[in-house]
Amino acid sequence: MIGAIPRRNPPSPGLLGQRNPLGVVGGMGSLATAKFLEVLARKSRVERDQDHIPFICLSLPNIPDRSHAISIGSDAPLRQILERAYWLEKAGCGALAIPCNTAHLWATEIKQALSVKLIDMVEITRQAMEGSRRSEARNLRSISLGTRASMENGLYTEPNEKEFGKKFLRSLRKLQDDTVRIIADVKSGNITEAQDNLMRLVQAARSFEPDKIILACSELSAICGDLADDNDIVDPINILADACIDWWRAESQPREEQQAYPFAAFETALPIEISVGRIHAGA
Repeated sequence: MIGAIPRRNPPSPGLLGQRNPLGVVGGMGSLATAKFLEVLARKSRVERDQDHIPFICLSLPNIPDRSHAISIGSDAPLRQILERAYWLEKAGCGALAIPCNTAHLWATEIKQALSVKLIDMVEITRQAMEGSRRSEARNLRSISLGTRASMENGLYTEPNEKEFGKKFLRSLRKLQDDTVRIIADVKSGNITEAQDNLMRLVQAARSFEPDKIILACSELSAICGDLADDNDIVDPINILADACIDWWRAESQPREEQQAYPFAAFETALPIEISVGRIHAGA
């Protein structure tokens, strides 16, 4: 009979192995977090459970709406994001990922507050765009579709009249409203309707002939399906997953055989549930 697993704080070296796992600040929103973890598993392309990337995902969805907070000048979401990030640091994570585009409007503050690496989704997405076209991201004619805060604050790009003409600027408000409506539908579970509307939204954006269309909200990434494979579509969730895999593989410390990841392995001062495990794409 297997004896009881002792409760520890912090995690023992035997639990995490010699290499620190990836930390994921999730819950913004929950479906978007699940999509990121699925993409991470599929892109890992390994043959055994034991070879997948160890991660600790802290998905507490009670973070205030990021877009609304930014519109009223509040940093309440930032404080809660940092609480979760600090927890993941103490749990032994070697780098953090935040699969929420809008949260990256605070990327500078988050990086300054952390002692481990933030794998910056916006920064690496810009780099990927530059690499694909051998041009600086700001020189590409790009349309960003995301929350109102990300679109109005130029998280990825700020289209102007010179690039797209007056007709586009007149249409920009409708693009924003339609995008926000789709995001709300995803969050409330109206997935089929949201997918249909996303296809119409992308077609409307394509009518202005941009070089790239950026899915600048992870809810859009969660429902985009094969659309993400189109040459003119940029999916930051895919790019973030690639960067997390690159980070893990670049770690120089040899990996030992990992022990199982029991959920009740350690205590925390916060009244929370955590997801701790190795991601597994299937057979």
